[in-house]
Amino acid sequence: MTEAGLNASVVETVSAWFSSGQVTKAIVIGELALAHNGSEQTYANQSETIRLENFPVLEKVAPNPTFVTQAPSRSGEYSVNLGQISRTAIAFKYQVHLEDANLAAHAPVLITPSWKIEPRQASVIVNYSFNPAFVSPAGRSVTLKNVVVMIHLDSTKAQTCQSKPVGNFAKEKSMIYWKLGEISLDGYSEGSQKLLARFGTESEAKPGSVEARWEITGEAADGLGSGLALSRSGTTKEEGGSDPFADEGTAGGSLGSWKEVKVQRKIMSGKYVAA
Repeated sequence: MTEAGLNASVVETVSAWFSSGQVTKAIVIGELALAHNGSEQTYANQSETIRLENFPVLEKVAPNPTFVTQAPSRSGEYSVNLGQISRTAIAFKYQVHLEDANLAAHAPVLITPSWKIEPRQASVIVNYSFNPAFVSPAGRSVTLKNVVVMIHLDSTKAQTCQSKPVGNFAKEKSMIYWKLGEISLDGYSEGSQKLLARFGTESEAKPGSVEARWEITGEAADGLGSGLALSRSGTTKEEGGSDPFADEGTAGGSLGSWKEVKVQRKIMSGKYVAA
């Protein structure tokens, strides 16, 4: 965030729980950070009015009281003390409202494990694919970075593990993981991709869990997530210097003078688990 004036970034964390290839629970939380690049002396006593666009998608929102003040009677509008954000600082933390019927809308990849349990052996096939319920301007495709998939064995210890493709076996944790790096999932032309593992166990295991970690960054993240955006008023004012004769609806800047603030966006996994 190096451009002159007000800069913003959004990081949203998607947690999802899967069962039989379906999302049974999901939570999306986010942080919006601000930075203002300019003369500290010039902006030390100035504030700027900002507006969170697409504000109704938020279920909960908590502004940073150190430098953000809610505008009276105007939902989604706030005053920001510019002198406090010469360095990047978290301005808002929030939770996105999710409808029960659309829990999977923020989950880009489906994970479906299939277990076979034997007295001294546990085998699992992990299918992963593009989630057709994922809301994306790119249609049925998505590119994920820094992808890691982990399989955790439950209720017994793993002594050995064979895998395809070859993964990293952590015997002390009874788990295997794959660092897949960057992957592109295409819901139009591809079926599911597979990871296979076979654990040699001390005793009979129970089906474990599969966890995935991933990120969507840069231009690939544009248009994804909650759609939360930021605008600023065309007027920057001195602290305590608002016009007492201004109309209430225009106190933070003239109507129609809102200007978009470019937002750097990142979407990442939180707890992303299939049982």
